[in-house]
Amino acid sequence: MVKRSRGKSGTDPRQVRVQLDRVLREMLAHFQRREEPLRRQWMKEMETRGYLRGGTSEELEADSVAIYETYLTCLATRHYHKAQALAKAMAARGVLRRLTPKHIFGALLTLQGVCEESLTQKFGERPDRLIQVLELFKPVANRILVIVALAFLQEREGVVRRGVEQFRALVEAGMVLAKELSLESVLQKIAALACKVLGAKYGAVGVLNEDGQGLSQFITVGIDEEAKARIGPLPVGKGILGVVVGEEKPLRLKDLTSDPRAHGFPSHHPPMRSFLGVPIVSKGKVFGNLYLTEKQGAEEFSKEDEALAVTLAAQAAIAVENASLYEEVRRSYEQLRRSQDLLLRQEKLASLGRLAAGLAHEINNPLSSVAGFAEALGRRARSARLEEVEGFRDVPEYLAFIQQEVGRATAIVRRLLDFARQREPSFEALDLASLIQDTVALISHQAAVTNKRIVLDLAPGLPVVQVDRQMLQQVVLNLLTNALDAIEDEGEVRITALPAPGQVEVLVRDTGSGIPPEHLAKVLDPFFTTKGVGKGTGLGLAICQGIIEQHGGSIEVRSEGVGKGTTVAIRLPVVAQQRRTGA
Repeated sequence: MVKRSRGKSGTDPRQVRVQLDRVLREMLAHFQRREEPLRRQWMKEMETRGYLRGGTSEELEADSVAIYETYLTCLATRHYHKAQALAKAMAARGVLRRLTPKHIFGALLTLQGVCEESLTQKFGERPDRLIQVLELFKPVANRILVIVALAFLQEREGVVRRGVEQFRALVEAGMVLAKELSLESVLQKIAALACKVLGAKYGAVGVLNEDGQGLSQFITVGIDEEAKARIGPLPVGKGILGVVVGEEKPLRLKDLTSDPRAHGFPSHHPPMRSFLGVPIVSKGKVFGNLYLTEKQGAEEFSKEDEALAVTLAAQAAIAVENASLYEEVRRSYEQLRRSQDLLLRQEKLASLGRLAAGLAHEINNPLSSVAGFAEALGRRARSARLEEVEGFRDVPEYLAFIQQEVGRATAIVRRLLDFARQREPSFEALDLASLIQDTVALISHQAAVTNKRIVLDLAPGLPVVQVDRQMLQQVVLNLLTNALDAIEDEGEVRITALPAPGQVEVLVRDTGSGIPPEHLAKVLDPFFTTKGVGKGTGLGLAICQGIIEQHGGSIEVRSEGVGKGTTVAIRLPVVAQQRRTGA
């Protein structure tokens, strides 16, 4: 038989433990019965000592209940780690969290004093029991004081650390956003940085449309492309997203699914509960909204998260303004550059026009003399029948060749004069389709002889345009002639006409030799030609461009390279006021 050891007093340890448990249960039962008056007394003394810092009466009531119940649970447990976890939960409540380290001790000592005074009143008539109760209560209460204080300090350290990390993240976010000048990149990085800083699984930026009633863009982070494809069309600002759009203030929800305003989620949408939405205000106007869902490591986004999101949204607004300003400056620069190029080109054309006019006059006079003398010699040769005289038989042939070459030179001079003296167009309302068909009829025989096809693809109901018939027909004929010349053997020229917003577009496509990339930028320049010597003056497209610009339109030459054909696009305004009349 084994004898159980006894203490110095000869008492059995089991009996001591049983007795302590009985005293503990009696003490806890007393605290539970007296919960409300003890809590109220504690809060009253906290107020008297100046330990209550902020919070509504409802929040203070809820905090006092939670702290008191946790305090009793700490008294009842003998497990240090469990007591430590409970103490941390107690330290996180608003009443204690708002206190300084010095006052946290005071608050807990006040609660300990209230409880100790209550025990004295309860067991005052039984000194022996009072001693037992206090001997049990004081060490446990002191242990709780130390644990809670340590937990409080650890919590404060964590808050400070998180605050420093978040501040650093905000600074980094500001630096990253400040570097971005593309609006699309700015929006993408806003969503990504918000997820990183606030610990959200999903993020999005919605950009309001012009009337501010819906979303024109929706940039997401956290959802891969495969998931996006399953979800389908992006939201347009209805449901819970529309609430943020309409109210223009932050919205924070613990459970998105329980809010009646959250509707319209597609069946394949990832599950989302916690939600935070804040507006992005740029230049006093809501530009869009920042949305975050699924807070990581917590059930919901906190008030601190909301404040952080508002700060990030303010940074985002500055980045949006910078990107928008950059876009405006870039567009203005491009417009200025185009205007400068146009002015330089016009000056160049004007100089070339003056040169061409001078050359034409200088060349035209001797050409006229040569043509006149050649014609006179031809008449004399015919009357003298030189073709029958030995040694002079080839003279008539030479004179005919001279007249032919004079005619070709005269045609070149005429084109120079056409380029130099572009007359003012005489506008009239015309059916563009009929004009194109009539022009094709003039050249269709030439195409058929060379085994080349001209295909018409004219959209029905083309709008009536205000044009100079003769000048526009000259343009179409010139383009068709160039297209046929570019096709060496068999091929096709397709002329397409279709309406566009505020204008009509004519495309002349050929399956010919194409244009090298290095020549594309020069094809509209006067005197530039890729044809062989004697086959072109390089004025055809320049004259076409001048005519089209007189009509308030534009001309563009496109080619994918050698052997891949060429497309010439002409755009003419439909509205008469858009044309330039020179008045």
